Amino acid sequence: MYYLDMNKISIIPIGSGSTGNCFFIEIGKYSLLIDMGIGYRKVKEALEFSGKDICQINAIFLTHGHYDHVKAASPISNNTFCKVYADQSSMYSICKIKSERIILNIDETVEVLPGLKVRMFSLPHDFVRTCGYTFEYEDRKLGFVTDCGKMNKNIIEELKGCDPIIIESNHDVEMLKNGPYPKELQKRIMSKYGHLSNEECADTIYELYKHGTRNFLLAHISLKNNTPDLALKAVKDRMKDKEISLYACPFEGKDLLKY
Repeated sequence: MYYLDMNKISIIPIGSGSTGNCFFIEIGKYSLLIDMGIGYRKVKEALEFSGKDICQINAIFLTHGHYDHVKAASPISNNTFCKVYADQSSMYSICKIKSERIILNIDETVEVLPGLKVRMFSLPHDFVRTCGYTFEYEDRKLGFVTDCGKMNKNIIEELKGCDPIIIESNHDVEMLKNGPYPKELQKRIMSKYGHLSNEECADTIYELYKHGTRNFLLAHISLKNNTPDLALKAVKDRMKDKEISLYACPFEGKDLLKY
């Protein structure tokens, strides 16, 4: 299962993790891509598998310029000719594309297409600038936060009112500490400029639940330092008997997992 409908917003996680990131979002009458870290052919096939057409994409958004988020920028943008939206620092990572590039400013809400309001906000991560997004169309609002080293009050404020929310649940701390990564890399991942752990993600979901969000998709789950089951369990343990709709992005070739 690749296609997910959450609160009148459709999501296809084409790739989520250190090998490549790309999400298809359908909100209202618009189809969007977030990040271009998966090859054009694979994106096209994944969309066709779910009954979608890559030619229907209206706009592309970048979170930041790390390789696993931009490595397929040229073939995707040059085959779709969609406008690409990002902050200035990320644009330097995709200079060889034919599509029109549009700079977005942090903490500014912009109507990028008729009725579609997009807001970019800053996330703590070890790129020059890493961004989260909210996408709002009529009564629908989606939040997107991955590659975030530390949750803070500002991010929570940005995400209030979003439902669903795609949020990072990158690593299980014990798996990371006892895994194959060298100590310096472990330190980087666990730092405030690294990635959210399962527990930090679960605490964030608990907080956002109090503000009305009920639909969550766990993303950027580490292949070597986590499993979708562990990520789901951390949230389940934190939320206890509270009713939410919770999914985890799968490892490549697997189905979405549901809590």
